[in-house]
Amino acid sequence: MSLNDWLASRWIVAHKSSVAETAELLAVVDRDLGDAAVRGLSPDWRLGISYNAALQLATLALAAAGYRPGRERAHERAILSLRYTVGIPAKTVDLLDAIRRKRNQINYERAGTTSAAEADELYEVIEDLRRDVVRWLKNNHPGLCPPGVTP
Repeated sequence: MSLNDWLASRWIVAHKSSVAETAELLAVVDRDLGDAAVRGLSPDWRLGISYNAALQLATLALAAAGYRPGRERAHERAILSLRYTVGIPAKTVDLLDAIRRKRNQINYERAGTTSAAEADELYEVIEDLRRDVVRWLKNNHPGLCPPGVTP
């Protein structure tokens, strides 16, 4: 599959991004990474916050590529699109998709299912993802990269 296939299937729709949109999404990512680093929070909550940072990075990359998720399964589509936008390895995308499903459980059904080590590991993955997305943005869509943003 490709993003063109996704567009034809209406899983994504055309979108014109802007530097302002990119800056706002990166601000959310940076806020979430700061919050997820707080040790007094439960591991479940830290995992959920880190996941939100990943979702915003995926949304940013998809927007920079000229798309946004359609209405159905928007989080899933955004996360999975990282394979086609930034070229994130399948192993990492699969991990993020598994966390997407787990986050739904910890938000709505079950508490206490995340270990501190799991929350820490995801946090590190998201820090790496932020660097990868910012580098990709600078190399592939420099006109959408806010001034002063560093990987």
